[in-house]
Parts: sequence; structure tokens; C-alpha cells
Amino acid sequence: MLRIKRAIFIIALTCILHLSAYAEIVIKAEVDKKSITTDEVLTYKLVISTDEKSIPAPQVPKFEGFNILSSAQTSQIQFARGIQNVGAVFVFVLAPAAVGKLKIDPSVIKFNNKAYASEAFEIEVTPGKRKPQPKQGEKPIPESEEPQYTL
Repeated sequence: MLRIKRAIFIIALTCILHLSAYAEIVIKAEVDKKSITTDEVLTYKLVISTDEKSIPAPQVPKFEGFNILSSAQTSQIQFARGIQNVGAVFVFVLAPAAVGKLKIDPSVIKFNNKAYASEAFEIEVTPGKRKPQPKQGEKPIPESEEPQYTL
């Protein structure tokens, strides 16, 4: 009887160690709109979940062509039937800084020498009533100034 209990214990321990070696990370990004005007804002949401104890910090895109108006982060831990699930949500509210087709690159998480990437997005920005505000550090070009060339 003692041998059977030991065998069951060893099998269970092996299964647990085997499952923890194949931890799963899910990374998903979404935007609320694929087409906006310069009068609107865009919400970018990154959702990460794993059965690991913690979530590595993601590398979010630079959001080129957008100004970050605000950002927020939430996290949660769930236990169900002896299984732990850790989740995090990162939200960015973006204002367009340019008109045209703007690309949002994927967010990336590196874990156990493996990279996990979210989706990339192409956002069509059309002119609205307001002009887009340039990113901090960039100087706007006044409409009245035309480039002058000297010969």
C-alpha cells in the first residue's frame, strides 16, 4: 500500500512539474476604433494573462503619430480549483498627432527566453475641426510659412 501511495505521489509531482514547465502567457491588444478624426481619441488596451506567479513588464509600442493623454494599469489574481491565474490590463488613451495611416506596433513580453507579441494595428486618421497637436518636443509648422528656397 505504501508503494502505491509513493507511486501516485511521484506521478502527481511529475505532472505538476511538467505543467509548470509549459506555462502559458496570453497577450492580446485591441483598439476601440480603426478610423478616427483629429477631433477624436483612440483607446488602446493590452490584456495579459498567465498561470505564472507574476507577469513580466511588457514592452509597449512608442505610439508614433499619437500623443498619450492618459494611461492606467490594473491587475488581478484568481484561484479556481487549485489553479492560479494572474492578469493585467494596460490602457492608453491616445490623441492623433498626425493625419494619415498611422501604425501601432505590437506589444511584446519576454518570458523564459521566448517572446510573445500582440497584434499590430493600422489606424486611419482624417482631418477634423481641430488640427492635430504635435508630440512634445516637436515644433508645429505654421500654415502661413512656406518653405523658402534660395538659388
